[in-house]
Amino acid sequence: MKSARFFSVIAAIAVLSAVFFVESASAHYLWVVQEGDVYYVARGGLLDKFEPYNPGAVVLIKAFDREGMEVPTRRSDQKERVSFSADKSVSLAAVMTEWGSRVNTTKGKKLMTKKEAEAQGFKVLQAFTSTQTSKTVFEDGSSVCKPLGLKFEIVPERSPFSLKPGEEMKIKVLFEGAPIKDSAVSSGQNARAVTDKEGNAAIALSPDGWNVIMAQHRVMAPNDSEYNFRQFMTFFVFKVKR
Repeated sequence: MKSARFFSVIAAIAVLSAVFFVESASAHYLWVVQEGDVYYVARGGLLDKFEPYNPGAVVLIKAFDREGMEVPTRRSDQKERVSFSADKSVSLAAVMTEWGSRVNTTKGKKLMTKKEAEAQGFKVLQAFTSTQTSKTVFEDGSSVCKPLGLKFEIVPERSPFSLKPGEEMKIKVLFEGAPIKDSAVSSGQNARAVTDKEGNAAIALSPDGWNVIMAQHRVMAPNDSEYNFRQFMTFFVFKVKR
């Protein structure tokens, strides 16, 4: 009995990880790019390929200095992106975006509501909303290993800059401030892990260059006629210099 239960749990985790891996491979990253004294909220399939987006989707911007103090920012909405500046050097920037309605159909994903998709003749398999959060680290600081109160976030146990080459990064994944179990975690190195009941996981990193750690969580909405679930994705982005 215990053996059967063990293998059923392993199978469930494997399915969860496989689903997440397929989704994360096609997901758009969310991060912040620094260009001189200006910071840009970036979105794209790769860190060096930026895609246009609706500035209104960016609902939160926070910046922190090396001491972990929040730094006032000045936001600028442009035609297809958002930028901001700060009064002092930024150690970590955190952002949140709400991308709105999505549907999975027999002809792929469509960026519209269920009603809009059905009105256009699509057969809707799933309807959901997409929310993303992200933390980009520019230099080590007190806020790097602390929860910042985001809806969904990754918190490293140690600063990524203190890790040795080949050492895994231990993290805790929080949703609404609480550790979340069975959240599938992935990295740009195609490494995968699943959080335990305390929200902990360990993930392999790239030995140098940019690293993107991402996690996903779904909140089912069975009583909502418009949506099947609400999808949340969070990113932790930093650059390793050797």
